[in-house]
Amino acid sequence: METEWLRTFIVAAKTENFRETAEKCFVMQSTVTKHIQHLEKVLQTQLFDRNGKQVKLNSVGAHFLEQAETIVAAFDEGLNSTLSFINGYTSQLTIGVAPQIANSTLPAIIELFQQQKPTIQLAIELLKSNEIGEAVYAGDVDIGLSKLTSTRDLQTEILAQEPLQLIVPVTKKVTDALTLLQQETILIHEYAPYWQEVQQVLQQLPNYKSMHLNQTEVIKNFVKQGLGIAFLPKSVVEAEFHQQLLQSYSVKEFSHIVSNTYFLTKYLTADIEAFLAVCHAIYQGSVFKDMPTNLENKAP
Repeated sequence: METEWLRTFIVAAKTENFRETAEKCFVMQSTVTKHIQHLEKVLQTQLFDRNGKQVKLNSVGAHFLEQAETIVAAFDEGLNSTLSFINGYTSQLTIGVAPQIANSTLPAIIELFQQQKPTIQLAIELLKSNEIGEAVYAGDVDIGLSKLTSTRDLQTEILAQEPLQLIVPVTKKVTDALTLLQQETILIHEYAPYWQEVQQVLQQLPNYKSMHLNQTEVIKNFVKQGLGIAFLPKSVVEAEFHQQLLQSYSVKEFSHIVSNTYFLTKYLTADIEAFLAVCHAIYQGSVFKDMPTNLENKAP
């Protein structure tokens, strides 16, 4: 039984359309038909009910679909494991990471970890913070790096509690924080867990304008273009700060608000503990010590 027959069958079972299957598998429709016929001959049963050119997965086909997916997944896992062994890797860790972390501290974490553990292969899955806990719990990823904790029974450590910075365009760097908060549009990450605390302080202002966005990179680009200002954690804007693309304020009334970064895992192994140690080293290292605050301003 060829694995390609199984791959073709899986697509055909889900589409119930041989023409669409051919397009998705990049083969001729006649090839799809032959693959299905080969499988049916081996199994000595029909997997589809046929009515002219229309096909519909029957009960046997539905049962076999689960088996086919299991076989293909096991084959792919074995193949990837062997390729990793050939390339010198002895084990693998899959990391589920929030985009905000992936675009800031993750490269430094990976670089240091690969220096210390070159035989451990890393796979990275970009996920929303509210999805990471479930992915760890389900075993889809080994480690979660998230801006949110999880309600699941997971081992959780806080890697960082970062103070928020008021991020402003370089063209506004001589303007005081009070004026900016009253005049500029405040760009809000709609999923940021700290936003409610920020909003409680902002309510002290006579009026303020806000715009909701759902990606930190978009927020930073909007600020660069002079389209608003934003409260973001230090690590997220470190690169832009050093490149003098953004300026920051430390505003006293917001100094108690922090952005947490969490390390989530279902179990601890030697490899996972090694990765956790590297995360601590990066978050406790120069990334938060080398970035001075440009300006200190007091909000109303």
